[in-house]
Amino acid sequence: GINAEYGEIWHLKFYKIKPVQVLLMTVRETRRCKKILGAVNSAAAVFDGQWIPLILVGALGGCSGKFLQTTEESVRKHSAEISKGEFLQISFVTKASMLISGIFSMIKAGAIPLTIAQG
Repeated sequence: GINAEYGEIWHLKFYKIKPVQVLLMTVRETRRCKKILGAVNSAAAVFDGQWIPLILVGALGGCSGKFLQTTEESVRKHSAEISKGEFLQISFVTKASMLISGIFSMIKAGAIPLTIAQG
């Protein structure tokens, strides 16, 4: 009824406030970095000293949803040809995930003398 419509309008107005948007985007990207770090740490246990698998697994940890969506669409359409999506045109999120994964991988391998805080 009326309360549900008012709540939906309030939510829309609430999300349009710039500080709220910045806060939500910061939380989203922080969560993505945590997922990438977890994936790199898991891959480091399996692929000891190999950078490429660490970077790829870390990037997939951060943006696997888009890869899964593209693969699912191909399977649903019974098409072996993947003509769109993350495989041919890489999005900014995937590029950023690969960069962050590369940095975490270099730290993990000891190429960058830093320690990563676990939390």
